[in-house]
Amino acid sequence: MTATDALLKPDMRAVLSRTHVQVGLHGFLLPVLEAISNAMHGVEERFGEDGRTNGTVDIHFHDWNNPSKFKVSVSDNGAGLNDENYRSFKTPFTGHKLRLKGRGFGRFIAFKVFARVVYESRYAFLTAEDTRSFRFNIEEEREFALLEIAPEFTGTGLRVTYDQPLTTWHDLIRQLDKGSIANEIGGHFLPYFLYRWLPEITIRFDQEAPIDIRSRFGAMFVQFDAGSISVEIDGSLEQANYSLARVRRSQQFKSHCLLLSAADRIVGSPRDLSAKIGSQFFADEDGEKYVVIAVVRSEAFENRLNDARTGINVSPRVLEDIFSKISDVIQSKELSQIEKIKDEQSSDLEGALKENPILRLGLRGRSVKEYVAAKPNNWSSEEFVSDLAIERYRATNDLAKQIVSAAANAENYEREIKNIVEQIDESKKEALAEYVIHRRNIIELVEAARKFQGDGRHAPEDAIHDLVFKRFNDNVSLNYFEHNLWLVDDALAFMPYISSDRTLHGGRRRSGDKVTDLLFFDDSMVLGDENAQTLTVVEFKRPSRNDYVFGSEKNDPILQVINTVSKATAAGGLAKTDGTHFSFAGAVRKIAYIIADLTPSLIGVLQQHDFINDWNPRIFVRYHANQRVFIQAFGYETLLENAKKRNQAFFSVLFGQ
Repeated sequence: MTATDALLKPDMRAVLSRTHVQVGLHGFLLPVLEAISNAMHGVEERFGEDGRTNGTVDIHFHDWNNPSKFKVSVSDNGAGLNDENYRSFKTPFTGHKLRLKGRGFGRFIAFKVFARVVYESRYAFLTAEDTRSFRFNIEEEREFALLEIAPEFTGTGLRVTYDQPLTTWHDLIRQLDKGSIANEIGGHFLPYFLYRWLPEITIRFDQEAPIDIRSRFGAMFVQFDAGSISVEIDGSLEQANYSLARVRRSQQFKSHCLLLSAADRIVGSPRDLSAKIGSQFFADEDGEKYVVIAVVRSEAFENRLNDARTGINVSPRVLEDIFSKISDVIQSKELSQIEKIKDEQSSDLEGALKENPILRLGLRGRSVKEYVAAKPNNWSSEEFVSDLAIERYRATNDLAKQIVSAAANAENYEREIKNIVEQIDESKKEALAEYVIHRRNIIELVEAARKFQGDGRHAPEDAIHDLVFKRFNDNVSLNYFEHNLWLVDDALAFMPYISSDRTLHGGRRRSGDKVTDLLFFDDSMVLGDENAQTLTVVEFKRPSRNDYVFGSEKNDPILQVINTVSKATAAGGLAKTDGTHFSFAGAVRKIAYIIADLTPSLIGVLQQHDFINDWNPRIFVRYHANQRVFIQAFGYETLLENAKKRNQAFFSVLFGQ
C-alpha cells in the first residue's frame, strides 16, 4: 500500500460513516445501480455509440430471498479494468471519473450494504488479453486482496459481485420482489430511455429466464415533450432541460411525479406533482389511466451532486421553483385533462353554493367557471367555500361588511339593505332570497328551544349553542354552511378562527381548564382597526335561569368570562381539531358576549359589576379596565329580535313584505 493509499483510507471511512443510506429497496440496490452505471461507461468506452447494439450488461441475483446466501453480480462486455481504469479505481475522486460524470465514491457505498465485494476483469493489454481479480474491502489493512482466479466469462469486460449483506438489510431481503427490483433498476436509468441510449441489459433471478430491461421499459418511457426552464441557483440563472413521458399507471408510478437527473441517472426520491396538478393520474380516450413523469436535468446539478449521488445540493426554494414551473408546463401540455378537473370543481362548487347561496356574492361578478379557473386544481368544494367566505368578508366593498355597517344604524337599516340589494343582479337576488328563508327557519328553531319542553322544563343552553355552532368543533372541522353565527353577529361568521366548547390544549377537560362556549380570533378589528388583534368569547346560559350569584365562580357569568379571557390570553393560543396550534399572542382587543335571559338575579349581578344599560335597557355593557375586555350581556329575546330585524329587512326588500 502506498503512502497516498494510507492517507486516503481513513478519509474514506469518515466520508462513508457520514453518508446516510435509507433502508429501503432503493438504498439496498444503490451498489448494484452504481455497478450498472460503471458497466455502461465501460461499454461506451469500448464501443462508443455502437454500444447500443454491441454492449451487454447482465445483473444476476442468486438466492435473492435468503440473507445468508444472497449474492448479486453485475457483468458487462466493456473495456474492463485496464491499467488506466484500475489506477482510477484505486484513487477516489479522480479526473477520469469526473469526466464520466462520476465522483469515484460510488464503489464505497457498497460497504453500507455488503461486507464482501469482488471484482473480476478481462482487458486488452497491447495485442493480448490480461486478467485482474481482487477482493475490495476498505476495512482491511490491504484494501485490494488479489485473487488467483480467472474470470469465468470470456472476452473483455468486468464482473462485480456483492454478497454477505449486513444484518440491517436481512428483513428487506426476505421480502424482495422480482418485479419491484426490475422496476427500480429501470426507473433509475429513466434518463437513458428518454434522451440517451442503452446497451442490452438483462436481469436474472437464479436460473429463471432473463428479463430484458431495455425492451421492458423502452416502450414505457416514451418522451412526448421536451424543453427548458430557467432556474436561479446560488444567484445565477441556470438552464434546466426537461423531458416529459406519459406512463401507464402502475404500482411503481401511481401519480404524476418530478424526477431530477444528474450523471445520467435519477437522483433522490420522486416528488409527487398531484397536489399542484389536481389529480394523481389522467385517463385517455379509452379510459386507460396514465401519469406524467417529468425528468429535469441541468449542468448546475452535475456540480452539486453529493458524493454518494443520492441527492443534489440545492436549496428548498430552488426545488420549489422547479416543481412549480414543471407543474405549469405539464398543465399547458395536458389542457384537455385540466379542463376535466376544472369542470368537476365547478360542478362540486355549484352543489355547495346551493347550500350556501349567499356565498355567490363572493364571486364578485365572476361566473363559477371563471372563479374556479383562477384557483388551485386540487381545491375541494370546502376550500372554495372557505375562500369565498373570506373574500366576501375581507374585501372593502364586501356585502358582509355592508350588512355589518348597516346594522350599526338601526333606524336606517332597511334603507341600507335596499341599497345593497339594488346593486346585485337578479341571479344573486334569487340566491340571497334562499338564504334569507334558511335564516328564518333557524330563528324559529331557536324560539322553540326557548320554550318549555314536553317535561315542563327549559331546554339546556347546549341546544341553542349547537344551533349557533356545533359544540366540540372549530372552523377547521366545520364548514361555513354548518353553523349559524349570524344569530349573534353577521361579522362573527367570517372570523379566521372559531372554537366551540373546546379546551385550549385541545384535549379532554382537566381541573382548572377554562372552556368557553365560543371563542373567536381575528387579526384585524371588525370595526376597521387593521393593526389590532381581537379575541372574542361568547357565553350561553340556560333560558330563564334565575340563580346567579355575584362573585361565585360557578354562578357569576361575568366572572366566568373574565377568567376565561384571562386564561386564553395567558395561554397565547390553542390547539385546533387537526392537531396544529393556533397562536393569538398579543391580542390587544378583547370582547365578550353573555347571552342569557335578563332575570332578576342576573340583573343584580350585572349591576354589582357596574354594568350600565342607559342607551338600551335590554343590553348591559361594561368595559373592564383591569382585564381590558368589553362585555355585553343581553337576553335571548334581544338576540332573536335583532336577528329577525336584520332578516326582515331582506324580506321587505326582496319580497315586498
